[in-house]
Amino acid sequence: MKTDTLRKLYLDFFRSKGHRVFPSDSLIPVGDPSLLFTGAGMNQFKPYFLGLKKDVKRAASCQKCLRTADLDRVGKTAYHHSFFEMLGNFSFGDYFKEEAIAWGWEFVTKELGLPKERLWVSVYEEDDEAFDLWKRKAGLPESRILRMGAIDNFWPSNAKLEGPNGPCGPCSEIYAGETPGKGVEIWNLVFTQFDRQNDGTLMELPQKNIDTGMGLERTAAVLQGKESNFDIDIFSAIRAELKTLLKPGSDHTAEENAVMDHLRAAVFAIGDGAVPSNEGRGYVVRRLVRLGCDHLEKAGALRAGLFHRLVPAVAAVMRSAYPETASKEKDAATIIESEENAYGEILKIQAPRLDGEIRQLREKAAPARLPAEAAQMAFKYYDTYGLPIENITHCLKKNGLALDQDLFDELMEEQKRRSRERSKIAGEIFSKDAWMELVGDLPPTEFLGYENAETEAALLGVLRERVRSSHLRRGEEGFLIFDRSPFYAEAGGQVGDTGEITGENFKAVVTDTQYFEKCIGHRARVEEGEAAVGRVYRLRVDEERRADVMKNHTATHLLHSALRKILGTHVKQSGSLVAPDRLRFDFTHFKAVDSKTLGEVEALVNEEIRKDTALDKRVMSREAAAEEGAIAFFGEKYGDQVRVVTIGRFSKELCGGTHLRSTGQIELFKIVSESSIQAGVRRIEAVTGRRASRLLKEGEKELERLAGAFQTEREGLPLELKKTRDRVAALRGRLVNLTAAKVEAKMEELLGHSPDIRGVKLVSLGAPRLDAELAKRGHEHLKSRAGDFVAFFHSEWEDKFTYVVSVSEGLVQKGLRAGDVVKEIAKEVEGSGGGKPDFAVGGGKNLVYRERLEAVGRKVIEARLGSL
Repeated sequence: MKTDTLRKLYLDFFRSKGHRVFPSDSLIPVGDPSLLFTGAGMNQFKPYFLGLKKDVKRAASCQKCLRTADLDRVGKTAYHHSFFEMLGNFSFGDYFKEEAIAWGWEFVTKELGLPKERLWVSVYEEDDEAFDLWKRKAGLPESRILRMGAIDNFWPSNAKLEGPNGPCGPCSEIYAGETPGKGVEIWNLVFTQFDRQNDGTLMELPQKNIDTGMGLERTAAVLQGKESNFDIDIFSAIRAELKTLLKPGSDHTAEENAVMDHLRAAVFAIGDGAVPSNEGRGYVVRRLVRLGCDHLEKAGALRAGLFHRLVPAVAAVMRSAYPETASKEKDAATIIESEENAYGEILKIQAPRLDGEIRQLREKAAPARLPAEAAQMAFKYYDTYGLPIENITHCLKKNGLALDQDLFDELMEEQKRRSRERSKIAGEIFSKDAWMELVGDLPPTEFLGYENAETEAALLGVLRERVRSSHLRRGEEGFLIFDRSPFYAEAGGQVGDTGEITGENFKAVVTDTQYFEKCIGHRARVEEGEAAVGRVYRLRVDEERRADVMKNHTATHLLHSALRKILGTHVKQSGSLVAPDRLRFDFTHFKAVDSKTLGEVEALVNEEIRKDTALDKRVMSREAAAEEGAIAFFGEKYGDQVRVVTIGRFSKELCGGTHLRSTGQIELFKIVSESSIQAGVRRIEAVTGRRASRLLKEGEKELERLAGAFQTEREGLPLELKKTRDRVAALRGRLVNLTAAKVEAKMEELLGHSPDIRGVKLVSLGAPRLDAELAKRGHEHLKSRAGDFVAFFHSEWEDKFTYVVSVSEGLVQKGLRAGDVVKEIAKEVEGSGGGKPDFAVGGGKNLVYRERLEAVGRKVIEARLGSL
């Protein structure tokens, strides 16, 4: 039976048993920050298990899962995967053990046709009910029903004895194997029936649940008679393509298995919005790609850089179950290739550099300090240069050292702490969380802001200085909560509205609007009179500011869609700010967006603005929105009913924000900047409307000023700039040649009286503004005129100093490397530097060392020469 057939058969079977079949949830959990990736079928059903949602009693799914706990075992065993599919059926307070066991047995014996004599089951040792049901419902003899302990057959594992507290229960597993106690586990049925208390007692849950999981790949292997999951049909096609990338005769099955697994995992993770980076989900993807590259090399790859070539094979195999893989194939291949190339460069440059530093560390560090300094070096190469920890530990091991994992983890935590400190927002007068418990008894605020900017409303509550109050007096500031409001509360990146509240002998200025769960809080400063609960007031939004915000919000939707059309559908929002004066849009992308592409994006957005397309805003079910192809913005929480904002055929987003009537009201869109905010995430800042027009006018004025300075018309500026650039280049060339001639003459002069240390000429030259290019000329001259030499060039600038170390090829072969010398000097002068074995550059900004630079350089070089 093919894997696709098994998947469909399972879902059809449980649909016939009254289950609602759900599509696989994203690998990136929605609204669950506790999880990096979806690792089980039950994840998307948490609201049902917790009783928060009750519209479905029975569910079934085939869930994409990603787990990395056993990554080092993938490929080496027959059944371990990082990416896999989990078939599951679930009951939320509906059926329980009897039906779960009966249907489970019916499916494996009748639908899958597995003979009873090749199956056995396990139950929790104290679960007599399940033991009896397997005998009665399945007709299994007691010899094929094994009682096992809480570690194997209680969920969470051994929770009865060790916790955690909360929902738990016994489980029962179905195994394929003729001999009880041996074989392959294909299905786990969890009977969630208890609530563990602090004292370890198990209380019966009022709502008992069923949570099952059948490994798709494992079960397919049993049905196809394969010893390994990696030999089933979906892997066979990928392996066939993989073999074309390997040297003839290569036979490294474990490495090939790992390549296929890691590539599948990376393709699906990227397809769901994760991109390679140095933290969180991004680091998992980066690790999968880089480990996949390593395994491919060990498997006998024809050359480096072939890992991404397998993406089409994965997409072809998986598209019948996940049609979206076809549209995401190109983006996944591009991202993986980019990461693969970056990894190749890192290995080429950073790994040898680390190896050299470790050797130097072993020579110089005191034994007691060696572990600490090795950990610090490891962290630097991991955090600064992006070298994978696996490569770092291998490099340490090769040099007889082990990584102090505890110290490494401490350094990682300290780095995260510094990052958090840098990102703290200070100066908040009110903390929103502090008010949450104060509004629990207030009814939800009716939001009128989609249609109205002004209304009358009754004041229900006043929040001031962390307490509920009935009044807010002149000169005081606090939050006012009404029964209804036209003010939009900050959400989804859109800032809160401002405006004013008036009444009889009363006036307050609204400076911000925030959500407190169901209530809209108006941060207000009373300028006249006092606000009193129970009175009616007039609420008026600052419409001009709101209009500017709406221009930027509608433009944000256009920008998002334009980026997806031009860069690819891997682009997903990672955050945003929609303010009256600007918009900021963060999105997933793996490299900088060049100016030409930014121009295309800007032009596409402005084209949609010129079309003056009407916006359609409708409320519908989440399912209907998904069927229409609406995409969700980052960070939003969506209920069963969602608001969909559609802009012709160009954009369709789930969004609760305020928007214009048509795109023409934006007037103009102008990108101001594009930058990186972290690995794999880019940021675009832009302006619209009159601010965009003002920016263009300022640009026009600057062009006029430049044209005047060059005594030409604006149209002639490009030619004049080119002429000027050519003249500067020619003059610089002449200057370099003149200066280089002086440097070469100086080299000849210095060679005549430079000290000779053990047959090596030590040449030293210091001069103001002596840059690396001129030092390179001196280096080349010495190579042609001297035997073994070391040259030390140093120079002073206004706010820094620089130095260059140049080494002859003969000395490089003897082990003297310019890069090592430069780094050692850097330690002495609080500087930095590096380079190639024969030519390296360093520098520093602590001018205290400027006068001693030559002496320090000579001391280090002479010591190095003495140790050869």
